[in-house]
Amino acid sequence: MNCPLQSEETRDLLLDYTANRLHEASVKQLELHMASCAACAAFRNDQAAVWSALDAWEPAPVSSHFNRNLWAKIDAAASAPWHEKVLQALRLGSWKPAAPLALAALAIAAGFLLDHPARQTVAANISVESPNTVVAVSASEADQVEETLDDIQLLYQFESPGAAAGARGQM
Repeated sequence: MNCPLQSEETRDLLLDYTANRLHEASVKQLELHMASCAACAAFRNDQAAVWSALDAWEPAPVSSHFNRNLWAKIDAAASAPWHEKVLQALRLGSWKPAAPLALAALAIAAGFLLDHPARQTVAANISVESPNTVVAVSASEADQVEETLDDIQLLYQFESPGAAAGARGQM
C-alpha cells in the first residue's frame, strides 16, 4: 500500500479511519501500513487525541434567560433611531471587505490619470510692447481661433470684386 500522506487522493483515508468511517478491508490494510509507517501512526495517534478531547468536552449550559435577553437585544436593535442605524453601518469595521476594492479602484484611476495627463497649455507672447507678458492658451482655444480665421478668410473671398462679378453673371 502506498502511504496515504504522500498522495492527494488518499489523505482523507486516515481521517476516515480515525472517524470510524472505513470498511473492514480498508481498516485492516491501513493498520498493516501504519505498523510500518511512523508518520501515519503518529497522525493516527494525534487524531485519536483530538477525537478523545472532543468527546470529553462539555459545552457550558445555556442560562434560563438566554432567549429573553436575545429577543430583548433584537427588539432594541429594531427600534433604534435611524441615525444610530446609519452610524452603525458607517463603522470602520463594516467597511473592511470593501477596502481592497476601493484601493484597487483608486490605483486604476491614478494609473489612468498618470497615463493620460491633461492637455498641456501652450505659452505665447502676445504683447509687442511688453515681451515679458505670457498668456497661456489651451489646445482647444487654439483650434477655435484657427477655425474662426478660416471662416473670416472664406467671408473675404465672397466680398472680393471677382466674386461679386461672378455672382452678377449667374443672375
